[in-house]
Parts: sequence; structure tokens; C-alpha cells
Amino acid sequence: MTEDLQRQFYEMLIESQWWSAQQLRDYQESQLSQLLRHAKKNTPFYEHRLDAVVKPNGDIDWDRWDEIPIVKRQDMIDHRSSMLARELPLGHGPTADLSTSGSTSLPITVTTNALMSTADNACRWRAHRWNSIDWSKDMVIRLGNTTAPLTEPYAELRGNWGPPWENQRGRVWEINVHLAVESALSFIKRADCAYLNTGAAPAHVFALEAERLAIDPPKLDVILAQGASVGRRDRAAVKRVFGARILETYSSKEGGQMAHPCEHGRLHINVETCIVEVVDELGVPVTEGRSGRVIVTPFFSTAQPLIRYEQGDIARAGGRCTCGRQSPTLLAIEGRNSIFFTHPDGRKATSLLPDEGRDLLDCTFWQIAQVGPLDFEIRYVPHDWDRVGDEQALIALFRQQYFRDAKVTLRRVEKIPLTPSGKYIEYKQEFESQIT
Repeated sequence: MTEDLQRQFYEMLIESQWWSAQQLRDYQESQLSQLLRHAKKNTPFYEHRLDAVVKPNGDIDWDRWDEIPIVKRQDMIDHRSSMLARELPLGHGPTADLSTSGSTSLPITVTTNALMSTADNACRWRAHRWNSIDWSKDMVIRLGNTTAPLTEPYAELRGNWGPPWENQRGRVWEINVHLAVESALSFIKRADCAYLNTGAAPAHVFALEAERLAIDPPKLDVILAQGASVGRRDRAAVKRVFGARILETYSSKEGGQMAHPCEHGRLHINVETCIVEVVDELGVPVTEGRSGRVIVTPFFSTAQPLIRYEQGDIARAGGRCTCGRQSPTLLAIEGRNSIFFTHPDGRKATSLLPDEGRDLLDCTFWQIAQVGPLDFEIRYVPHDWDRVGDEQALIALFRQQYFRDAKVTLRRVEKIPLTPSGKYIEYKQEFESQIT
């Protein structure tokens, strides 16, 4: 994609953020119409799947949108070849394959295309602009697939970041997710970077390790976090140690850049590039303030169209924001929509344990694992090793939330290990015979 096209898309987003609700709907229907017709014509998976909405003459019946079956993650595995478009619209390519780690759900591969990347970049830069990010300052990005060394100098320079037409662009360095915290913090301070791009949980770990090791930490402006929910404890830790705030954007390899916060802190859906639905177990849209499953349709994913794809997350629906923008909002990304645990009688646990559980244990991190048919282990990192939290109250909360006959063991640990890809897993299935 040319720099001119990238700039045009970004400038459109800067203008469209102030469009009326009707203008946004008209634009969405225009983009969706093109996607639906393309998918039905070029993608075997959607040849008849869209019949309720796309009429034989090509007209779209928007009143029947919710009759389109929701695409599951398993569909991405079982029907991958038939989900790939035989040809792309002019100017949408080339394509590339992206794979997820599978650390929190089934691993999948999604084929993306250049126009999708253009849209994602524009949304990312708009998020930066809304939140006063300075592209002239340097940034460190922490990646699991980098070749950055684990010995001095610890990082690789990857060029500059921010819109390519900006006159002053800061440097971007990559560090390896396996680099020791002490070495990573040493490099960030030495390079005088203002921004760190990593997950909220790893940033929290960095903050706690800096305190534990009595490291003089670098001062950061912002932690750029994506890929997982951000909790109040995460924000408090990075503020306390690094003096930084966390900028949370909601994105995935499948859905692209789905939402980012305005200056008031509420997550605005990028309605110019996707539709995000929040629905209940029956597929009915939830009302403002209620939680539900995230269903996403990215407009420019034409190499492998994802029409009403279940992202696998739980979000709380929001209303209009007081900032004046008309795009719908999300109040929070609350976690993954996964089957965490299974009872011998077939019952399944899919909800998160309330955050008050951490308050009961007075812990920073925890990992809850099913280790037997009714046996669960809660490993947690206490704030104060000289004080034991209310473990019995936590066990009662666990049984009330999940299974009343559960056998729960609590174990205090120094740390919760991250996955090879640098993720923090809270809920773990370690009982092999329960995995289906």
C-alpha cells in the first residue's frame, strides 16, 4: 500500500470520528455490502451461509443480519481452506498468514491482506492521537518472535514508528520476551525510551520485579497494551513504579484493531473498519452495562472474510460517550469466553472469578488450575509474605462461583510463569481426561 493511501485512510478517520450516528451507519452498510457480496461470490464457506441477508439480485436485507450464523473458532480450523477467497478485490492484496499461540484457546491461522493492515495502522495512529502519544519519542516493543538477543546489547533497532509522513519519528527497539526483567529494564533506561509496548500483565510483572530487586526503574510515559484486559491493579503498579499510564487498545489477529479509548477513557469501537456486537448466550444484543460475547466483522478482511466471528472475549456494552463522538463504546473487556473447568457430571465453568478474590488473598497474580476431577489448585503471589489473606473466604467464593463440591488447595508462590509467547495465563486445565 502506498503512503498516500495510508495517509488518506488516517485522515478520513480523523474526520469520521465526528460524523453523526446516521453517517456512520450509512458508511458501515456501504462497506458491509461490498464484503458480503465478495464473500458470497468468492468464498465457498459463505456461498449459502449468507442467503438470509444477500438476495439473489445482490440487495442486502439488513433486518435479517442476526440470522447469519456466528463463525466459531473451530470453524477456522475445520473449514480453513473453504474460508479463503479465490480472488481479492482490486488493491486489497497482497496476503499474509498470521498464527495465534493457542495459549488461551485453540491455535488458529488467519490469512490477512494489505488493506486490512492499512486500516489497522490508521486506527492505531488515531488511538495515539486521541491519547497524546508523541511519535518523536523512542519506543521499546516486547515480542515473542523476535531475533533480539538475550545478551548485551539486549535489543535490535527496527527503524522508526508512527505515520511515515511525520517529520520527526522516534526509534523503535525490539526486545525478546525471554529477556530477564533486570536486563530489559536496564536497556529501556539506557535507551531513554518513553514508551513500552507489551501486555498489561507483563508490565505489571516488570513493576513488581523492579520493586523486589530494588532496581531504579526507568521513567515511562505510557505502556501501550493490547491483547488482554487491563485491571486496576495493573494500572496502579505501573503508575507507582514507572510513573506511566496504560493505554489499552482492543485488538486481535483475527479482528484487527477493534476499539480504543478516547480522552475520557471509554473504549470506542472503530466503526469505520468493523462491526462489534456484544450478545448474550442466545445471540441477542445486550443492553448498556451488561456483559456478553464479542462478535466481530472486520470490513477489510477480504482474503479470509470473517462475518460475525466469535472473538472469544467477554465485554461489557457501553452507550454514547460524553466526548461527543457518536461511535458505540465498550465499558470494559472482561476476559476470555472459554470453558475453564468441567465437573464430572458435565457442568462447565465459563465465568471469571470476581476480582474481589485477589483482595481476599491480598495477592498480585494468581493462577487457578484444575488438577483432578474435582481438585483445584490456586497458586498466588502474596503482596506481603508475612501476612496470610482470608483463604477460607476465597475457597467459599470459588465454590459459590463454580462447583460447591470442589476440593480447593491454595499455594503461595514467588511468581506465576509466563508462557513461551510472554502471556500470563490465569485459568489452566491440567487434568488431561477432562480435555475434549
